Amino acid sequence: MSYYISSLYKKTARIMIVVCGLLFSIFSFVYLYVFQRELLEALHFSLAHGKTQFAPATSAIVITLILLLLRWGVNSLLGLKGYVRALSYFPSFLVLCALTDIDRNVYTSAAHSDWLWLLPLLIMLFVGAAYILRKVFRMQLNREGSPMGVVNGNILIMLLFSLMTVFCGNTDRTFHHELQAEHYLRHDDFDKALRVGEKSLKSSRTLTALRAMAMAHTNTMGDRLFDYPQYYGSEGLFFADDSLETLRYTNDSIYYLLGARPYAGEERMTFLRNICYKGTGKYTALDYYLSALLLDKKLDEFMEAANDFFAPEDTLPRFYREAMVLYQAIHADSVFCRTDSVCMKRFLEYREKEKEYTDGRERENWMRRHYGDTYWWYFDYRK
Repeated sequence: MSYYISSLYKKTARIMIVVCGLLFSIFSFVYLYVFQRELLEALHFSLAHGKTQFAPATSAIVITLILLLLRWGVNSLLGLKGYVRALSYFPSFLVLCALTDIDRNVYTSAAHSDWLWLLPLLIMLFVGAAYILRKVFRMQLNREGSPMGVVNGNILIMLLFSLMTVFCGNTDRTFHHELQAEHYLRHDDFDKALRVGEKSLKSSRTLTALRAMAMAHTNTMGDRLFDYPQYYGSEGLFFADDSLETLRYTNDSIYYLLGARPYAGEERMTFLRNICYKGTGKYTALDYYLSALLLDKKLDEFMEAANDFFAPEDTLPRFYREAMVLYQAIHADSVFCRTDSVCMKRFLEYREKEKEYTDGRERENWMRRHYGDTYWWYFDYRK
């Protein structure tokens, strides 16, 4: 009978080794490849200075195998078993925390991480504490417990370590969206770049500028600009001057796209106007200039530029037409040579719907749900 019980516990121990290894492998691969792939690529680019190609699946597999070997080495030293066998995965989970706890300064020369000294310190403290406690509780560790209790205890430990890793890693979805958009831009996949976070109402200045670059590459800025939230006016077409707010792309990337650079101290709106009227910029410069005027709600200047650069018979992008209809409504006494009956009809419906709501907040929310992708909503409600 005792031989049967001993055999049962040995079998349970072997099963737990396999189960814990399988759980860790699945978590590590999914966490690195699915949830933190963009961060892992950014870290790889920063460390390799962009000289080697990043392979997300291969990287996730290799890192997982290395962490499994780390666990094996730790447990060979500590000999943890029974209810606390899964504690030997603690250093491996710590490495996952260190790999994914990065922020926007990952590309800067001044980038540093507290994990460089914290990780080895924590691992040494864990090994030292576990080694001492193993001696103190040697009898308890050698005692054979309930198989079900051993299974539940170890799975609980793995679950707690997994939650710790998720909380330590960067879960800022906007930052992840920035990295995704940047990745697709670098690979000239502009349509995918524009699909990143397209349903989210959150958008950073960096993500806004990256989207503008993607639209400029596909010549769709006049048709898609206000499909996305615009919180920064014309400044959102460019990156912030603070390097910590940008990623691998900077304003130099945008100036290359425009075909010209501003003079020292030259304001961006003046710069855009000059390169359009002097013809020193590329074809993308006009979209940037007209979009900047719309974002700053300078309808008079927009109409002047549109009449200067487009012939009456030209088919204009959607938001340019919406801006012209709005201008016509504001300046009813002006001589307007361009007409768009379909756009005008929708604009009149827009104005009629506004009158149905007396509460300002309720009206703004309803109008955003139904007309939030129009220039009219941006002009009337975006402060």
